[in-house]
Amino acid sequence: MRSTALAVVIPAGPADNVSDTVASVLHFTTSPRLIVVVDDTDQKLQSSLEAQSSDIRVIPAPARAPGALGGLWVKLAAGYRCVLETFPFDVLLRLDADALVIGSDIAEAAMGRFKTDAYLGMLGSYRVGPDGTPRSWKDAADVLRGECGLRGLDRPRMRSVLRILRSAATENGYVSGEHPLGGAYLHSAAAVRAIASRGWLDLPALRHSHLGEDHLFALLTVAAGFRIGDFGGPDDPLALRWKGLSAAPADLLASNKLVVHSVRFWDHLGEDEIRAIFAEARRTSSDSDP
Repeated sequence: MRSTALAVVIPAGPADNVSDTVASVLHFTTSPRLIVVVDDTDQKLQSSLEAQSSDIRVIPAPARAPGALGGLWVKLAAGYRCVLETFPFDVLLRLDADALVIGSDIAEAAMGRFKTDAYLGMLGSYRVGPDGTPRSWKDAADVLRGECGLRGLDRPRMRSVLRILRSAATENGYVSGEHPLGGAYLHSAAAVRAIASRGWLDLPALRHSHLGEDHLFALLTVAAGFRIGDFGGPDDPLALRWKGLSAAPADLLASNKLVVHSVRFWDHLGEDEIRAIFAEARRTSSDSDP
């Protein structure tokens, strides 16, 4: 049986240690795979990263898409388009540069979930977080309502696009503002292709939006006819928090989590120390392999 083909899209900014994040993906995943890094660093990452593996491709960030929010969505959309144009994938993992893969078989785990429901197109930390606490979508709903309303009048093209997307999503049962946390989430190939077939991976007007890229991709996913599912609860493979880790590194490793976010800090530990702990775990797992 053919292995699950995994595509990974990682946006890289000037403050990111993307090389270590890529190393974590290389360690815990196998071919067939494609890792696309969208380089917004001005550090010429292509030669150094692509030298690590033939499975890595570095592309420049699109011009006129600064910062985060809608600008980050435009960068990620470029990564998604690159994947669609070059690699026949089954599952796409969108990964922040301050996230890490810390266990094996994320592609297989996600594919197993997608196979349970043909209309399940996106997985992540959705209704609940890693400790089981319900997540709120109110802020995203407020921004969407404003940008589709009076607040969006100063950006008429953006407003028009968002109103079209919101209308299509609402017809499919969209709950305003619903989204999985943007540190890491997964799309099925069917959902990505459905979004792309509608021209929705080429919407430069969204660079002006104050919605997060996670808010926008969730809106697009539901508008294209798919649903979002939980993959980041207490018993799920993702352990994500917006700022900092959701638990101590040792506890995350012991609980067999597969992807964590954010490695910027935990308690008294800083990013370099956290990355070193997980890098040592990778080295130890390599040493123990037969």
